Amino acid sequence: MSDQVMTGVGATEEVARHYKKDLGLWSVVFLATGAILGPAVGFTPVSVLGLAGPSGMFSWIIAFLMILVLAMSYIELGTMWPRAGGVAYYPARASGPLVGVLNAWGAFIGYSLAVPSIIVAFVEYLSYWFPTLFSNGTLTWLGIAIAFLVLISMLVINSLRIRYMGEINNVLTIFTIVGMGVVMLALLTHFRTSNFTNFHGLFPAGASGLLLAVAATVYGYGGFRQPIDYAEEVRDPGKTIPRAVFLTMFIVLILFALESFFYVGAINWHAMKLGSGAWASLSALQFPFVTVSNGAGLAFVGLIAVVTTLIASFKDGYIYSGGAARVGQTMARYDNYLPPIFARLTIQGIPMVSLVLVLVVVAIYLVLLPAFSSLFPLVASALVLSYAPGPLACAIFRHRHPDEPRPYRMPFLPVLGPLAFVVASLMVYWSGWTAIRILIPSVVVGVLLLGFYRRTRPITRQDLVYGAWMPAYLGVILLLSFLGGSAFGGRNTLPFPYDSLIFAVVALAFYYVGYWSGTRWTGTAVTEDPETAAAIQTA
Repeated sequence: MSDQVMTGVGATEEVARHYKKDLGLWSVVFLATGAILGPAVGFTPVSVLGLAGPSGMFSWIIAFLMILVLAMSYIELGTMWPRAGGVAYYPARASGPLVGVLNAWGAFIGYSLAVPSIIVAFVEYLSYWFPTLFSNGTLTWLGIAIAFLVLISMLVINSLRIRYMGEINNVLTIFTIVGMGVVMLALLTHFRTSNFTNFHGLFPAGASGLLLAVAATVYGYGGFRQPIDYAEEVRDPGKTIPRAVFLTMFIVLILFALESFFYVGAINWHAMKLGSGAWASLSALQFPFVTVSNGAGLAFVGLIAVVTTLIASFKDGYIYSGGAARVGQTMARYDNYLPPIFARLTIQGIPMVSLVLVLVVVAIYLVLLPAFSSLFPLVASALVLSYAPGPLACAIFRHRHPDEPRPYRMPFLPVLGPLAFVVASLMVYWSGWTAIRILIPSVVVGVLLLGFYRRTRPITRQDLVYGAWMPAYLGVILLLSFLGGSAFGGRNTLPFPYDSLIFAVVALAFYYVGYWSGTRWTGTAVTEDPETAAAIQTA
């Protein structure tokens, strides 16, 4: 099959149908920043205050430091072997098909679920002008119909060559940042320092509230991995990806932390018709920035906030759906977890068949879970669950491929690698039992995709033995979440903070078990030969 592809008409088709390297530094920065500055712009800076009070603004700094160690591992992976949808490639190549399929499917679920949550948030904010779109915390049938129209428009944008999608995204991301700046400067004119001290102090919800806020901010930082998932479309990825990821994370840290800070200062409890110091009530606000702006007598600022959130949500949706499509394409092209048809690219270099699969999944979840609140915890936990194998793969490759060129090397890997794995694991745990009890079974179902894998290569005893740690890891997450602290929805058999400490120790043990297994596994779980991968892609 490879010979057919590389000769005659097939050769022309193979040359034409590949990812286009159209993204320079600032396009990648805006791609990642645009992915992070999504509906979170209008919700999360206030949600963290509802969970933790004024100390919620510190959650952005804590989450930044936690995500940073994860980001560094993915930068090394993405610059060493640039792969579109690389999150589905690296764990499989490091640890075998069992680990690979569970992580790839989990990442696909996380990315795909992010899209309906984004669209729901978009329509919810649109209901500010059209109330019939949203009622009793969920989309109405009319709202779902509008959501489908938004979904189709995202399909159209994603079908464009990446250069044009990038140009559209650059404009919309700049509009988002400017809108956020205008809102924050306006709120600064009504700043009350007393809000930081007079209403139960900085930590009204204690340490558990702050940890919940940190877990919530994961959704805010979740887009840091987009440069890695679009890596095959980046010019000079060895230099561009590290710069883009670090620039993005610093930009986002400043913007989100300032949003939370200015919001606290602008709160007028009486004018907002809330009980004084009722921080938890902020999480129930349908339009948080509209409410605080009206309370400060700045109605026009509320309108700017609505428009900014709509723009932010829309661009976030097509970025995540494009990322999910690239994960699906890699699952077919390199992993053989999906039929070869999903590896196909259009002449513009777009994984259109995989994109259609993503949009079908999105459409189903829009009907089943038409509420942002029901999707948010599940999305956050699914995203961070797929983060965990990254630093582990990084360490395994250092052992198995020590001489491979690495444009970026994660510093202090023996220390920061295990720390990154524990951080990702804790973030999953902190997302709570309600999300985990749905997520883990949804991920385990992905094992069925090994049926497609077996059509091209056998699953050996070695694959199962050295990959067994991954399903065991998922099972332990489920068990400890069920038994864990009531703050995270568990039965409180292991109360806070002992539950988190025990979970961290267990996660650390799994890191070393996973590393031991990966360094001893000697199979081949991905299509590493470029010609064979190209043959699958154009089949």
